[in-house]
Amino acid sequence: MQWIRFRRGIAAAICVAAAFVVLPGLASAQGLAAELGPGVDVTRQDETGKVGFIGTDPGVALDSGAPASASPARAARAFVGRHARSLGLAGGAGLRVLDSVGTPADGTAVRLQQTAAGLPVLGGELVVNLDSGGDVLSVLGETSPSADVAASPGVSAADAQAAALGVVARAQGVERAALTASEPRLSVYDPRLLGAPGPFQRARTSWVLEVAGGDEAAPIDELVVVDAATGSVALHFDQIAEALDRRICDADNTATEVPCEDAEVVRDEGGPPVADNFDDVNKAYDYSGDTYDFYFDRFGRDSLDGLGMTLTSTVDFCDPTQPCPYQNAFWNGEQMVYGDGFAAADDVVGHELTHGFTDFSSHLFYYQQSGAINESMSDVFGELIDLTNGGGTDTAGVRWLVGEDIPSNFNSCGANPHIVRNMADPTDCGDPDRMTSPNYTADPNETDGGGVHSNSGVNNKAAYLITDGDTFDGHTVAGIGIDKAARIYYQVNNAMLTSASDYADLANALRQSCVNLIGTDGITAADCDQVDEAVEATEMDVNPVNSPTAKAPPPSCPVGGNLELAFADDLEDPALDRWEITVANPPAPAVGPSLWHYPQNAGNPYQGFDPTYATSGTINFWGDDAGDAASGNPADPDISDQSIEMKTPVGVPAGAHLRFNHAFGFDDDPGAGATAAYDGGVVEYSIDDGVTWTDAGPLVDAGLDYNATLSTDFGNPLGGREAFARESNGYGSTGLDLSGLEGESVRFRFRLATDDSFGDFGWFIDDVRIYACSASDTTPPDTTIN
Repeated sequence: MQWIRFRRGIAAAICVAAAFVVLPGLASAQGLAAELGPGVDVTRQDETGKVGFIGTDPGVALDSGAPASASPARAARAFVGRHARSLGLAGGAGLRVLDSVGTPADGTAVRLQQTAAGLPVLGGELVVNLDSGGDVLSVLGETSPSADVAASPGVSAADAQAAALGVVARAQGVERAALTASEPRLSVYDPRLLGAPGPFQRARTSWVLEVAGGDEAAPIDELVVVDAATGSVALHFDQIAEALDRRICDADNTATEVPCEDAEVVRDEGGPPVADNFDDVNKAYDYSGDTYDFYFDRFGRDSLDGLGMTLTSTVDFCDPTQPCPYQNAFWNGEQMVYGDGFAAADDVVGHELTHGFTDFSSHLFYYQQSGAINESMSDVFGELIDLTNGGGTDTAGVRWLVGEDIPSNFNSCGANPHIVRNMADPTDCGDPDRMTSPNYTADPNETDGGGVHSNSGVNNKAAYLITDGDTFDGHTVAGIGIDKAARIYYQVNNAMLTSASDYADLANALRQSCVNLIGTDGITAADCDQVDEAVEATEMDVNPVNSPTAKAPPPSCPVGGNLELAFADDLEDPALDRWEITVANPPAPAVGPSLWHYPQNAGNPYQGFDPTYATSGTINFWGDDAGDAASGNPADPDISDQSIEMKTPVGVPAGAHLRFNHAFGFDDDPGAGATAAYDGGVVEYSIDDGVTWTDAGPLVDAGLDYNATLSTDFGNPLGGREAFARESNGYGSTGLDLSGLEGESVRFRFRLATDDSFGDFGWFIDDVRIYACSASDTTPPDTTIN
């Protein structure tokens, strides 16, 4: 996410090419900054154009608009209500109070849940920080401005459960019977809030549920979003983060003792040390105690949930799907699980237990930038615990290394043996140290939940700079020390971030948390200057180069060139009869439901789903990545292979290009690697009036290109071919260089093929044109004076 910041009296205008340009949502952000007065920062969300952050300078607080006697929750709701339109809460949006937590200097942080049509918005949350008098210090969060959603589903909860179970079973390689699904809750899903890919970058009514199960030794816990109109699985990702009353079980290098039941506990609170191979039982006991003490002594937090939760661990565990000994550790939402020797690393213990703290505070999703921040928060607190508990290896050479005490049979990255990450220099392990780093990954196959482990390096570097200080990326940071850094990061995670927060949110949260803490724990305005320097050095406010955003459109004609159109169709007039829907040639082995729709709602089999998604006008092609059209159930699909193609050939002029706009979301398994793209589409051309067709993929020279090889596992007629697959993350454009077809009469077609597995939203296409650029007249004018 890219942010534009405003302060009263600063950035009153943005000049682009000497012209004043007001971007969408810009005026409301500027207007709000002016309305709130001096000493106030206002930042807008790039994806929605709405305000996502309001912050105040030291000594500045904003009147909530509620009576002085109002509760913090009422004051928070009153302030947000006064500025609802700027914050993206106009129309049918509402607010519910999720929780309130105390902050230093007797303040309160109130967490609000956005609703639309009475339904909760997934990731739509605002956190309002108030001072002891009930005045507002900051507002931070993500909201969906699209409140116009259906209040009732077209797909039943039972069908949503079936689709979710089937997709997770396929992705995890387990039998459906081994999984259970929670009761689906009707919600609103806006992929923009999570930075999630997908064709529809807008809000939709959806079923949200969790699918869990599998072997207890290899637990599965996925969050699944099912579109409530089509039954397509719009999103699913793993929630298992790879965590005083203590109890420890010893699996003895087997796949047992998860969960750690009372009968198997080998050491509990107050019990004496026990003997085991790596001393893992005792280390897990000691270091979980150190983690408890760190949070309690510094912040008064009674265990991970703040309510005295028992810290449960299983050590010497082996995952039956991986080689033994298991070389990892994870928090499964209820307890810690360690491979052989991993509990011997105090920073690993602190890291995993902090995932539990995050579960009970900011609730950061384990996905995309939210997941990277989630993972980094665990790195930060795990290392701060390591540096202060007096245990493990604490020499200068291993400071800011994660996992230096892991057994020597583990070697993950970098020049240092058996470490997981290098927080002082994330590039040592191939991770990014700033948002524009070439190491920042878009994780196109979603094998790491959108880069949660790698992209954590950005905040890891910031935490190192804030704590110890250094010169980096043109900025010199004077470190403020462990105590102040810990307090600021605790405030950020406990009372600032929301479940869908991204790095731009974290940048604002770090700055504002420091400001809110001035005068506590010795924190000064000068310390906040150093926090700001670290944020600037790691470029948290900058949209990453490799973010999974839709590609920019390919270029048209160069400056001075003349556009010559050989074919142009904005698709607004189907009566022109330029296109026909056909079975692919050669015919598919089986022909299932009708895939192509033009106009897009012609023959639409899904009640309540409107596939209108045009970049100009209101009409587009829609290629349905279908399940069974008769039942409208993507969990019951048929193999199909169909095209929408030009009826009449077009003569290709010299220097010609083909350009079209499109968005797509095809069936795939995130996290299953490059081979798990199941459905997709290709562009083909014919120079013999449709007798034979040739793949046009090699002609792509701009914009969105083929991005996967389609799987051969489930009978897709295009299996094994490169294609447009997975998700486009909204609309983009594709350009083809037609210079090799000069002088030919050519027909083009868009071909979509599906297998016998599940479906998705499909392919949306608009604004097709073939054009050439002729050079402008460069003859100099006659300036002779007669």
